[in-house]
Amino acid sequence: MAWNYFFKDRSGAQNGPVSLDELVTLARVGRVAPDCLVWSEGGEPVPAARHPALAAIFAEIAAAPAAGIGPLLPSFPVWGLFWRAVVMVFAVALILPAPWAGLWFYRWVAEQVALPGGRRLRLESSVGECWYIFAGTGLSEMIGPALAGTRYHSVASLLAMAFSVWLTVRMIVWFCRSLRLEQGGLALRFEGGFLPYFGWIVLLSLSFVTIIGWAWVLKYQTRWVCANVAGSHGFEFVGSGWDFLWRSLVLALALAFLLPFPWALRWFAEWFVSRIVVRSAQASAPAAQALAA
Repeated sequence: MAWNYFFKDRSGAQNGPVSLDELVTLARVGRVAPDCLVWSEGGEPVPAARHPALAAIFAEIAAAPAAGIGPLLPSFPVWGLFWRAVVMVFAVALILPAPWAGLWFYRWVAEQVALPGGRRLRLESSVGECWYIFAGTGLSEMIGPALAGTRYHSVASLLAMAFSVWLTVRMIVWFCRSLRLEQGGLALRFEGGFLPYFGWIVLLSLSFVTIIGWAWVLKYQTRWVCANVAGSHGFEFVGSGWDFLWRSLVLALALAFLLPFPWALRWFAEWFVSRIVVRSAQASAPAAQALAA
C-alpha cells in the first residue's frame, strides 16, 4: 500500500503521508472536508471534492439520512491520543491544572468521533462548567493514600469511592450536555443517577472475585450508561463481555512491555467507541439490535 498522499484538514494543518485508503477514511469521518486540499507526492493540490475517490464519499455522506442507525466512527491518531492521555493523568494528579487539561482532553476526544454519515462531534463548554469534576477527581485519588494506616482509612476509602462515583456521574452529565454537531441537531442529556451507578461500581468491585466476571459487569454497566442517554439521539453499547476481557488483557500486556502501549491504547479506544450504536430518537430498539447482530 502506497503512503504518498498529503492533505490539509479542517483546521488548515498539513498532514501526511497517508495511504489513499486512510485518506478515504478521514474523509468519511469528517476530518477532510470537500474544500480541503489533497495531493499525491509530487502532484498539485486540488480540493478534495475533485478527487474521484473522495468525491464518492462526499456524495454518500450528502445522501445519508441526517440521523441514521450505525456505529460511532472514531479516528484517533496513535501518538495524539497517547501523549494527551499522559498529560491528562499528570494534570489530574497535580489537581490545579486538572480543569484545563480535562476540558482540553475531552474536547479533543469529541472532535475525533463522528456520527454515522460522517458528521463530526464537538464539545462546547468552559472551564467554569467542569472545573470541580476534574479537580475533585484528583482530590479523591489522594484521600485514601493520605489516610492510609490511620483508624479513619476504611471510612475515608468508602467516602472517597462515593465521591468519585458522584464525580463520574457529573462528568457523564456534563459531557452529554456539552456535545454538539458541527452542523447542529444534537441535544443530549444523561438520565442515570448516583445510586444506580454506585450500585454498578459495587457490583464491579465484587465481580473481581470471579477473576473474569468483571468483563460482563462492565459490558452491562456500559449498556446501562448508553441506555440512559436521552434526547435527539439514542445510544446502545453492543460490545461483548469476551471482547472486554481479551482486549483488556492485551492492553495490560502492552502496558507491561511499554513500547506497544500507544498502539494498543488507540486500538482499544477505537474498538470501544465503534461498539456504540447511534440512532435517532425515533428509531426503534429492534433496529439497533439487528445492527448489533
